[in-house]
Amino acid sequence: MNLIVIGAGKVGETLIANFINENHDIVVVDIDADKVQNVVNRYDVNGITGGGLERSVLLEAGVEKADFVIACTAQDEKNILCSVLAKKLGAKYTIARVRDPKYFEEVENVKDVLGLDFFFNPELQTGKEIAQIMKFPFAKSVESFADGKATMVEFTVAADSSLCYKSLMGISVECQGKFLVAMVRRGEEVIIPRGDFVLKENDTVYLIADDKEMAVIMKKLQMYKHRAKAVFIIGGGRIAYYLAQELISAGVSVKIVERSPERATELANALPKATVLCFDATDHEALEEEKLNNSDACITLTGMDEENVIISLYAKEQGVKKVVTKVDRPSVLSMVKQLGLDTVIAPRNVIANHILRFVRAHQADIGNGINTLYKMHGKAEALEFTVNSNFVALGVPLKTIGIKKGILIGGVVRNGEFILPDGDTFLMQDDKVIIVTSAGKITELTQILK
Repeated sequence: MNLIVIGAGKVGETLIANFINENHDIVVVDIDADKVQNVVNRYDVNGITGGGLERSVLLEAGVEKADFVIACTAQDEKNILCSVLAKKLGAKYTIARVRDPKYFEEVENVKDVLGLDFFFNPELQTGKEIAQIMKFPFAKSVESFADGKATMVEFTVAADSSLCYKSLMGISVECQGKFLVAMVRRGEEVIIPRGDFVLKENDTVYLIADDKEMAVIMKKLQMYKHRAKAVFIIGGGRIAYYLAQELISAGVSVKIVERSPERATELANALPKATVLCFDATDHEALEEEKLNNSDACITLTGMDEENVIISLYAKEQGVKKVVTKVDRPSVLSMVKQLGLDTVIAPRNVIANHILRFVRAHQADIGNGINTLYKMHGKAEALEFTVNSNFVALGVPLKTIGIKKGILIGGVVRNGEFILPDGDTFLMQDDKVIIVTSAGKITELTQILK
């Protein structure tokens, strides 16, 4: 497919890095010649120096033949106008980055008039993802499927865990819970396990279950930690604003530490139910005075990766049960994993998942569209599809369907109820089906069949 990415910043470059693995033809457009050259050299894509609002630049990029134009510059207005112009010039689908809360709320009402097919807010999506993790503090990451009816959690098996050196079948019998281990990562090896697979220390496990039963299952597995009731947020940017909204609506007590007096005042006015504190969060005495150690979670969201890492390590040393660290730079991300910080959030990767989902969904010819896409690892994905009347194996038991190697059906949601699949399970029209794959890119449900 032909893709044009307008804006070669952090988000744009991350999208290009992901799209390269999808075998698309990509053109990057940016007014900064150095940024364009850097992306062209690194990813071997075509590049054009110029503004996305210039008709001649878009035509040079091949906009009339573009399947997707993604506008992700730093300016919301420019992204919206780029999308409108690209649509007028023949682009099939347009996607825009819209970050300002005021704009984001209004764009939904006028997107059809503008010809805007999809718009995204990295900060809002990151805030929602962190809020999900606060529901299950034992988890490194959490992903919801089928409108929240099914949940997948990622956690690491500790040396003293009761799960060590037990088979998945044995764990299932002991627990007597409806769950499925969809994938295990052992070092760099990605495994879609069978019932006789034995877990070991430091294995990273991806477990799928009914959202309502997840807490009960984790208690039986001796993994459960109570939901966070008091949360410290370090840094008062847009992610903090959206996250605080999510947490407050869930009844969580929120403290936000922001060093800028002007921004602290803005947050205090916008979030009257939050406690907004104005000081430098690297001042450990101030953190002690505000009783950081009594909080259930500390989430570091400043604009500096190094600061986030240092404060997170300090919070962990102070005994805070759950620590979430925002890291933007890939080089820092790879280093942080060696420091024992269990949950690290990279906003650019969060939004890449959402854009990939949209693009994949519109590649499908038959219409078994992707509802959710989650990158579990570089070699594996979890996807949610809606089954439609064109699916060739409707009503056929899974044990008689030929499913490709490296693909697992991780769950089915029918009429709002989660079904743990076995050989006798079959798929019906309108089912939501969760697919876990290490077998390469999937754009439609029929691709799971041999």
